[in-house]
Amino acid sequence: MGKRRREGILPFKLVGTEAPLIARGGLVLPYEFAKSLKLPRVIDEEVPKAGSGRGYRASEFVMPLVLMFHGGGKKLEDLREVRGEKSLRELAEIDNLPASCTVGDWLRRMGEDGMGLSGLGRANRHLVKEAMLRDKRTGYTLDVDASVIEAEKEEAKFTYKGEKGYQPQMGFIFELGLILEDEFREGNVPAQADAVSFLKRCFEAMPGGKCIEYFRSDSACYQAEVIKLCFERQALFSITADKDEAVREAIRSITEWHPYKADREVGERQSTP
Repeated sequence: MGKRRREGILPFKLVGTEAPLIARGGLVLPYEFAKSLKLPRVIDEEVPKAGSGRGYRASEFVMPLVLMFHGGGKKLEDLREVRGEKSLRELAEIDNLPASCTVGDWLRRMGEDGMGLSGLGRANRHLVKEAMLRDKRTGYTLDVDASVIEAEKEEAKFTYKGEKGYQPQMGFIFELGLILEDEFREGNVPAQADAVSFLKRCFEAMPGGKCIEYFRSDSACYQAEVIKLCFERQALFSITADKDEAVREAIRSITEWHPYKADREVGERQSTP
């Protein structure tokens, strides 16, 4: 038997040190990943210069926000947590970090004419392309969904949930966990609006040699033109349908059902686009 430890004596020693601690050391990983993909440089090239902002580059506004979100932050004031991590900033070589109020001013300027959002969209496409080029797969699954974001802004519109906010549309690459395409929308814009044009942009955003093999969506994309586009692009699709009379009739016409999981069955009905 091992030597018994004395009661009340902890098996470690406490010593003083002048070395600063890093509470969010893991944030170095996404930051270094972004740098390896040359994302800061691309952001500086694609996002227009602010015209003010005390000489900060666009990447010096965007990358702290990336770190903040990865660290669990949800509002601009949470940037203070990143600023307070002196050791993290030294390790990641983050020399310039604007104050949260300065970042807020920059975001408002970037959103005034939409040019800033367009630039960030191009930077994101660079990120997706570089990630896919490093991936051996050629076919991917696209998930399209709209997300309700609550907001207390006076100009925000009421969403279908009865609260003020915004409802951006997003297309996700399931296998890589990346956003392929996005579209900022007011809260009162229905998710099914412009579904075809959004899906077309997703198909066109795929890098050469890569394709969307499978498309998944809720009932917002249960539209004839969306289904037709999937057939044209030779993409398998799974779209949740509202149970209107036409769908109920189609279900009643299925004669062969097969077990699926523990409490469900699936059936197939041939149809022409």
